[in-house]
Amino acid sequence: ILAIFKDILPSYRIRVPTVQEMAVKVSKETKKLWDYERALLHHYQVFLKLLEKTFDDKSSTLGTVSVTAMISMAELLKSAYHFNFRSYLITAVVRQMNAKKASVRDACCEAVQYVFANDAQGEVALETARQVAKVIKDRGFQVQAQALKTFLSLPLRVHADEAEAAKLAASANAKKRKRDKETAQIESELREGQSTVDKLILARCQSDTLQAVILTYFRILKADNLKSSHIKELLPAALEGLAKYVHLINIDTVMDLLAVFKDLLKRVDTIPLDSALNCILTAFTTLQGPGRELKIDP
Repeated sequence: ILAIFKDILPSYRIRVPTVQEMAVKVSKETKKLWDYERALLHHYQVFLKLLEKTFDDKSSTLGTVSVTAMISMAELLKSAYHFNFRSYLITAVVRQMNAKKASVRDACCEAVQYVFANDAQGEVALETARQVAKVIKDRGFQVQAQALKTFLSLPLRVHADEAEAAKLAASANAKKRKRDKETAQIESELREGQSTVDKLILARCQSDTLQAVILTYFRILKADNLKSSHIKELLPAALEGLAKYVHLINIDTVMDLLAVFKDLLKRVDTIPLDSALNCILTAFTTLQGPGRELKIDP
């Protein structure tokens, strides 16, 4: 069934006709298309619910069918993150990125990495990143480093200051579109269908994604229980991520980050040596990048 849906799902979201639109007389071809799309959505939703029901994460020993169900959801997220019910898939897959079963954990993390790397517009990547950040926070950081490392697949390129300018421009555009909602809706649907990238939306999404990712890293670095095994495991991954994205943050965040590093190194005896060295390395990377304007003695 997974193979069939991967073949027949379109590369755009289906918009269900409103009651008013259904009341209008349309051609046979249009009615046939509406009926087909409505049936496709119904059966796809039934299949997703079946997969979630089949996967029993409360069981201590997952059977083959149960594992296959979750791997199928991960595959659908990779192939149909542009289609309807994407939030349903994202929530289900992200929740199992920390599964005890290695095959399930690997499939879910790989699916999230795929979305991060391939979502050209950035909207799905933003939704997924926020969900990953939420799961890590809600579980008190008791997650595998593998889940946190999925952030490294994000192709973030927009600097925080550039994103602020893009947000202002997007706000001005929104006011213009508000005057003609119908035209805005058509433009949005055309953009989805043609896979064109709106640079303003991309900048806003990348900025919000960067914020969610950096905030997650900060929470791990500032955790009080540094002696806990799960925090020790996440520290190197958080520092690796900061070293990769630190050139995108603004000067205020740089000051906060250096203060966190300073505080972290005061407790150097409570963290692994590799994390302490990573901390210093990331601090130097920060001072070479956005922190080069600061007059600080390394």
